Amino acid sequence: MAAAAVAQPQLPEMPEVELAPARAGYASGGPPAEAPAASTRPGGKEICAAFNDFFLTPEFWEKHWEQYPYHFCAASAGQAANLLPEALCAHDIADLVRRSGSSLKMFRKGDPCEEENFLVGYLDGASMIVNQAERYCPSVYEFCRILAALHFHHVFAVVYLTPPNSFAVRIHNDDQDVFLLQVWGRKHWTIRDAPQLGPYTEEMLGKDEPVPPELISEPIMSFDMAAGDILYIPRGFLHEARTSSEPSLHITVTMPTSDYCWGVQLVKHLMQDIHARDVPPEVVKARNTRLEADSGAEDEAINTNIEDIFNHWESKISVDGVLEAFEQRMGRVNEGQERAHNQAMSLKPPRPQVTEDRRVRLMYGVSCWCEPDGEVAVFKRDTQRMELPIAPTAASLIRSLTARPQKVSDLPCVDTFERICVLQLLLDLDVVQLFTRGADERTLL
Repeated sequence: MAAAAVAQPQLPEMPEVELAPARAGYASGGPPAEAPAASTRPGGKEICAAFNDFFLTPEFWEKHWEQYPYHFCAASAGQAANLLPEALCAHDIADLVRRSGSSLKMFRKGDPCEEENFLVGYLDGASMIVNQAERYCPSVYEFCRILAALHFHHVFAVVYLTPPNSFAVRIHNDDQDVFLLQVWGRKHWTIRDAPQLGPYTEEMLGKDEPVPPELISEPIMSFDMAAGDILYIPRGFLHEARTSSEPSLHITVTMPTSDYCWGVQLVKHLMQDIHARDVPPEVVKARNTRLEADSGAEDEAINTNIEDIFNHWESKISVDGVLEAFEQRMGRVNEGQERAHNQAMSLKPPRPQVTEDRRVRLMYGVSCWCEPDGEVAVFKRDTQRMELPIAPTAASLIRSLTARPQKVSDLPCVDTFERICVLQLLLDLDVVQLFTRGADERTLL
């Protein structure tokens, strides 16, 4: 569905509704109602147990951790190490995106997309990336917190939702070790050797500028990720991915391992130490001296300042002290993560939301029509008419809408997230009605 699909309806007798921008973000209020089927799906504890038991095996730690990528193929593994496909529905992801606020970024084949309405953005071919996604989904949050307690101090998640025939970001590497868990659809991955193993943040490639061609080696792995698969990429390895005829949703579970290195922790410990309240005056003076060519400081004075800083630090540093400071920092980070999650989950959607277990029907008196694989949907009531541009993939969904309430999950659409987006836009335009449970008028939202 193109951006024009969110134009104001041209049916005067229909209630005039300004299309609520489906920006990420809710007004404050109570938590939204859970879908009835949610209680039967695995939670974060079950997701983490399967991942820990069947993926983080002794062989993984010995052969792959911080050494070499690993593709776990669910179809041939014989075990379900990734339970996210059973845990998450399309409307869970829509809810996650709505809550994400500024954590949501949209790209159209690597270039930023400025569309404010994420429903329109996705239907118009944009990929969505939600950083710190665990804050906006209870099961993903619980998974990350348990995994952090078991192995990694702190873990966070990033959602990548990509429509067919597209990609979100270009070839790059990361300063973090990542596990990519495929939730639905397929995505083709190409992994290349690491130009440098274990890069720090400032050494990453492909983030702001393209990776220099001379650093791009021949692929060492090339394969499709399907629902239930897991891919581990150690920090430093170059990688890129794209969809073909199917959409793709994967969640990247991330360990900020470059921050866990002794080099980084020693720098943080030094900065913490020289800014403490009991620092001697000469260290305060030394730390505040500017390192500018025209500062007037002589080499000998600069050397004295550096010696004062490091002599003070050396007199107080210890392995136990560095480790204790690290644990305290991780504790503060995890506390902040918990606060952000609790705040995000206390927000309420601004209006009724389409979910797969609810029912929809055309608004009273409205009829709709479009050609099979058409690109325009026509809605009529009496003598009034409204035309909406659609993608051909949504035509069967539009053609299935009737005055009879139907369960959302029963309506035809290959891409389940596209189905949620199309129906939510039609609900926002007051073209369809939404039922909370059965087809009884008393359950209308």
